[in-house]
Formats: sequence, structure tokens, C-alpha cells
Amino acid sequence: MEGGAGCDDLTAWELVPVWQCSVVRRRFLERGSGDETPRGGSVCRILIESDATDPLCSQLLPYPINHWTPLTMGEGECDIIEGVLEGMRAGERCEVVISRLESSSCLQTQELRLTLQLHSFTPGRDSWEMSFDEKWGSIARHKQKGGVRFREGDMWGAAHRYSLATRLAVTLQRVVPAEWDPEFQRVCSELHANLAACQLRLGQPHNALLSATRALGLQPCCTKALYRRGLALSMLGEFKQARADLRRVLELEPASKPALQALRDLERREREQRGQLARAMSKLFN
Repeated sequence: MEGGAGCDDLTAWELVPVWQCSVVRRRFLERGSGDETPRGGSVCRILIESDATDPLCSQLLPYPINHWTPLTMGEGECDIIEGVLEGMRAGERCEVVISRLESSSCLQTQELRLTLQLHSFTPGRDSWEMSFDEKWGSIARHKQKGGVRFREGDMWGAAHRYSLATRLAVTLQRVVPAEWDPEFQRVCSELHANLAACQLRLGQPHNALLSATRALGLQPCCTKALYRRGLALSMLGEFKQARADLRRVLELEPASKPALQALRDLERREREQRGQLARAMSKLFN
């Protein structure tokens, strides 16, 4: 594809930060007008042009291809497209390359090329401009849609939704009415616990440990958070602390099959570790 005006800034590639397991780059093909760019809540009219038969289109882009469609910023339907739209002005058009990582070694990739055009957008609002009820409603939507993505196996998308909700919740901490506080604490604890579940699935035990600990700081008897922190600690080799969390789950829910299985797995790993240590010591002294 050719740059629109031949200027250096029209053809320079730039990285777009995204949540998904992808590397995204964009470069401007046509410049727009005005100084405003989309913000949270902006309804954008966009056109995505690409090969609609490419299976990556349906996997990565939940929007019609080669047709104008609306997108609401901050709703987290597709963090790739929202990331590309950030900083764009009305009338601008970008070439976008999405390189999707296909292995944990990050050596194999699949590549999708497209162009994204922003026709226009409505004024958005930053979080400080939203009312309590608006933020609370947005938190509930993100939480619900995060659950949908989790059940669909989209861990990056689910984590993105839960993170958007937790960031909004931070802005409400000092203004929550007293009668709402128990429910607010419960929802925030669930958000952190759900984020921990995503992070475990994504192989991020350190992040999962932090998220589960935040959840327990709000609700110390949250069994989901205790279980997920126990798993994270076990993955990190902190067997003693992991056992304490898993046993606490069983104190609160004696019939918890996941906690029982996790405790058995933990004991097996400890035996294997002791065996490896014994063999190593035997070789050392023989």
C-alpha cells in the first residue's frame, strides 16, 4: 500500500500496545482534520478493509469486513482495533499489520493485514466526567462480558474486560455510598479473582498471585481467590504457602473437588522435588 502524501510521518510504522497475544503496527495512509481524537464512550464510524476469507479476520475482529460499522470506545469488544483508533482523527486511514503469536516461544506468527478508516466519532468522556451510576453500570457490563469471553476461551479478552472494570472501580473507592460498600467490595473482589483466573490460564503466576491477594484483601474468605492464589503459589514453588491456602479452601468448602485435586498435585510435586534433590545429593557424594 502506498502512503497518502509521501511525508515521513505518513509512512513511519509505529507499535500499538494491545492486550492480546499479538504484535500490532500501524502507519498512516491519509491524514484527517481537527485536533480531537476518540475517547472513552466515543461512538466511532469505522471501515475495516481486508481479505474477508482470511480465518484470522473472524478470529481477531468481531466486526464486519469491508462495510462501515459503529464501534464504542472503551467497551472492549476488540482491543486491537480500539488500540489502533487511539490518537486517530476524523478522516484518517491507517494500514495495520497484526502479527499473532502462535507458540509460547513467540517464534511462529500468523500475519493479518488490513486498512482502518475512521470516518467520524461522537464526543467521549473521561472517567472523571462520568457519574457514579454510569461507572457502576459500565463495571457491571465489563464484568459480564469478561465472563462471556472467559467461557469462550478468550483469556486475553476476558482479562482486558476485568482490567477495564477494576480501573473504573478505583475511581469510585472514595465516593461509594455507605449502603453500597458491601456490594462494592464483593464485586471488586470478584473482579480481581476473575483476573487471577485469566492470568493463571495465560501462564502468569506472579500476576495471578497479586490479583488473588488483592481479592483477599477485600474478602478474606473468598474461596475462589484462595484457590487461585494457592495455584499461583504452587506454580512458583512456594509449596508451604500454597498448602495453607488450599487447606483454608477446604475448611470453608470441605467438598471442593478442585482444591482437593490441587492439594494432591501439590503433594506429588513435593515428592518429585524431594526425589530430584536426593538423586542430586547422591551423585554429589558418590
